[in-house]
Amino acid sequence: MSLFMRILMWAGQLAGIGAVTLGLLRWFFHISFLEIHMLFGVLVTLALLTAGSVAVFTGRPRALGVIAVVFALIVPVFGATQMLILVGDFHWLIQVAHLLVGATAVILIERTCKQYIQIKQKKATGKETVQAS
Repeated sequence: MSLFMRILMWAGQLAGIGAVTLGLLRWFFHISFLEIHMLFGVLVTLALLTAGSVAVFTGRPRALGVIAVVFALIVPVFGATQMLILVGDFHWLIQVAHLLVGATAVILIERTCKQYIQIKQKKATGKETVQAS
Protein backbone atom coordinates (compact mmCIF):
# COMPACT_ATOMS: atom_id res chain seq x y z
CA MET A 1 0.00 0.00 0.00
CA SER A 2 2.94 2.35 0.58
CA LEU A 3 3.95 2.03 -3.07
CA PHE A 4 0.38 2.86 -4.09
CA MET A 5 0.43 5.97 -1.90
CA ARG A 6 3.78 7.06 -3.37
CA ILE A 7 2.43 6.69 -6.91
CA LEU A 8 -0.76 8.51 -5.90
CA MET A 9 1.29 11.35 -4.41
CA TRP A 10 3.38 11.73 -7.57
CA ALA A 11 0.31 11.51 -9.82
CA GLY A 12 -1.43 14.20 -7.79
CA GLN A 13 1.61 16.45 -7.91
CA LEU A 14 2.05 16.03 -11.67
CA ALA A 15 -1.64 16.67 -12.31
CA GLY A 16 -1.44 19.73 -10.06
CA ILE A 17 1.56 21.08 -11.96
CA GLY A 18 -0.29 20.52 -15.23
CA ALA A 19 -3.42 22.25 -13.97
CA VAL A 20 -1.48 25.24 -12.62
CA THR A 21 0.53 25.58 -15.82
CA LEU A 22 -2.55 25.52 -18.03
CA GLY A 23 -4.45 27.82 -15.68
CA LEU A 24 -1.64 30.38 -15.71
CA LEU A 25 -1.43 30.17 -19.51
CA ARG A 26 -5.11 31.03 -19.67
CA TRP A 27 -4.88 33.73 -17.01
CA PHE A 28 -1.84 35.63 -18.33
CA PHE A 29 -1.66 34.83 -22.04
CA HIS A 30 -5.31 33.98 -22.84
CA ILE A 31 -4.24 30.61 -24.24
CA SER A 32 -7.05 28.26 -23.33
CA PHE A 33 -6.70 24.53 -22.83
CA LEU A 34 -9.72 24.55 -20.53
CA GLU A 35 -10.78 20.93 -21.06
CA ILE A 36 -7.28 19.61 -20.32
CA HIS A 37 -7.03 21.97 -17.32
CA MET A 38 -10.31 20.56 -16.03
CA LEU A 39 -9.08 17.00 -16.62
CA PHE A 40 -6.00 17.72 -14.51
CA GLY A 41 -8.29 19.20 -11.85
CA VAL A 42 -10.39 16.04 -11.84
CA LEU A 43 -7.22 13.94 -11.48
CA VAL A 44 -6.09 16.07 -8.52
CA THR A 45 -9.53 15.68 -6.94
CA LEU A 46 -9.56 11.91 -7.46
CA ALA A 47 -6.05 11.59 -6.02
CA LEU A 48 -7.11 13.66 -3.00
CA LEU A 49 -10.28 11.63 -2.52
CA THR A 50 -8.36 8.35 -2.83
CA ALA A 51 -5.59 9.41 -0.42
CA GLY A 52 -8.16 10.67 2.07
CA SER A 53 -10.25 7.50 1.79
CA VAL A 54 -7.22 5.25 2.34
CA ALA A 55 -6.26 7.32 5.39
CA VAL A 56 -9.79 7.21 6.82
CA PHE A 57 -10.37 3.50 6.31
CA THR A 58 -6.93 2.36 7.48
CA GLY A 59 -6.89 4.77 10.41
CA ARG A 60 -3.57 6.30 9.37
CA PRO A 61 -3.89 9.45 9.69
CA ARG A 62 -7.66 9.48 10.12
CA ALA A 63 -8.21 13.20 10.90
CA LEU A 64 -6.16 14.32 7.91
CA GLY A 65 -8.03 11.78 5.80
CA VAL A 66 -11.40 13.24 6.79
CA ILE A 67 -10.16 16.74 5.94
CA ALA A 68 -8.91 15.48 2.57
CA VAL A 69 -12.23 13.79 1.74
CA VAL A 70 -14.26 16.88 2.68
CA PHE A 71 -11.90 19.12 0.70
CA ALA A 72 -12.14 16.73 -2.27
CA LEU A 73 -15.88 17.38 -2.29
CA ILE A 74 -15.36 21.17 -2.23
CA VAL A 75 -12.69 21.38 -4.95
CA PRO A 76 -14.79 20.37 -7.99
CA VAL A 77 -17.75 22.50 -6.92
CA PHE A 78 -15.57 25.59 -6.60
CA GLY A 79 -13.70 24.76 -9.80
CA ALA A 80 -16.89 24.39 -11.82
CA THR A 81 -18.58 27.52 -10.45
CA GLN A 82 -15.63 29.89 -10.13
CA MET A 83 -16.28 31.44 -13.57
CA LEU A 84 -19.69 32.62 -12.32
CA ILE A 85 -18.52 34.14 -9.03
CA LEU A 86 -17.75 37.86 -8.76
CA VAL A 87 -17.76 38.48 -12.50
CA GLY A 88 -16.19 41.80 -13.42
CA ASP A 89 -13.18 43.80 -12.29
CA PHE A 90 -12.68 41.80 -9.10
CA HIS A 91 -12.86 38.33 -10.66
CA TRP A 92 -9.10 38.09 -10.23
CA LEU A 93 -9.76 37.54 -6.51
CA ILE A 94 -11.72 34.41 -7.37
CA GLN A 95 -8.95 33.31 -9.74
CA VAL A 96 -6.41 33.66 -6.93
CA ALA A 97 -8.73 31.74 -4.59
CA HIS A 98 -9.07 29.04 -7.28
CA LEU A 99 -5.28 28.79 -7.50
CA LEU A 100 -5.00 28.55 -3.71
CA VAL A 101 -7.70 25.87 -3.49
CA GLY A 102 -5.86 23.80 -6.12
CA ALA A 103 -2.51 24.27 -4.38
CA THR A 104 -4.08 23.28 -1.06
CA ALA A 105 -5.48 20.13 -2.65
CA VAL A 106 -2.04 19.12 -3.93
CA ILE A 107 -0.47 19.87 -0.53
CA LEU A 108 -3.16 17.77 1.20
CA ILE A 109 -2.43 14.86 -1.13
CA GLU A 110 1.26 15.08 -0.32
CA ARG A 111 0.77 15.42 3.45
CA THR A 112 -1.77 12.61 3.65
CA CYS A 113 0.38 10.21 1.62
CA LYS A 114 3.60 11.10 3.46
CA GLN A 115 2.03 10.68 6.89
CA TYR A 116 0.50 7.37 5.86
CA ILE A 117 3.90 6.13 4.63
CA GLN A 118 5.69 7.36 7.77
CA ILE A 119 3.19 5.70 10.10
CA LYS A 120 3.40 2.46 8.12
CA GLN A 121 7.22 2.53 8.25
CA LYS A 122 7.20 3.15 12.01
CA LYS A 123 4.87 0.19 12.51
CA ALA A 124 7.08 -2.01 10.34
CA THR A 125 10.18 -0.93 12.27
CA GLY A 126 8.41 -1.62 15.57
CA LYS A 127 7.44 -5.12 14.43
CA GLU A 128 11.02 -5.86 13.37
CA THR A 129 12.29 -4.73 16.77
CA VAL A 130 9.78 -6.94 18.60
CA GLN A 131 10.63 -9.95 16.41
CA ALA A 132 14.37 -9.44 16.95
CA SER A 133 13.97 -9.47 20.74
